[in-house]
Amino acid sequence: MPRHSFLVAIQPEACIARIPIPLASLTIPLVQVSTVEVHAIGSQWFSFIHCDSLAFKVEIAPARTFGIFEQIEQLRNAGFIKGGSLDNALVCSLEKGWLNPPLRFLNEPCRHKLLDLIGDLALCGQNGNPGVPVAHIVAFKASHALHSMFGKALLDSI
Repeated sequence: MPRHSFLVAIQPEACIARIPIPLASLTIPLVQVSTVEVHAIGSQWFSFIHCDSLAFKVEIAPARTFGIFEQIEQLRNAGFIKGGSLDNALVCSLEKGWLNPPLRFLNEPCRHKLLDLIGDLALCGQNGNPGVPVAHIVAFKASHALHSMFGKALLDSI
């Protein structure tokens, strides 16, 4: 497979695609974060085109992880969110909305999903390459597992 060809990783109702263009950019539509509709989160979209360290520091790095208040106890019992608190994570209630505003960005959850993607793709870096390909990456309802599948496909395509 040529280095700059179209590439896609797919799971049920989720996908990540590499679209060959001559600059690195990423787009994340955050359509739904769980099986329940969360009105305060709604649908969000974020495209990150200026992939330099200053833009990353200002536009992406401050985005906190987020969770649904009604799911926290179940997640803790399953061994997740061990270090999570209202200081380092956004918590949204199905009925009351954001429990610890203000958000740093109107689309902070979406930006955090992009941060997750960049971090996971960084694990593909080798020989001075940072792991994020020079292409347009679109991730739809992507998870860490799908990021990993996509990263493996990226490495296999080199």
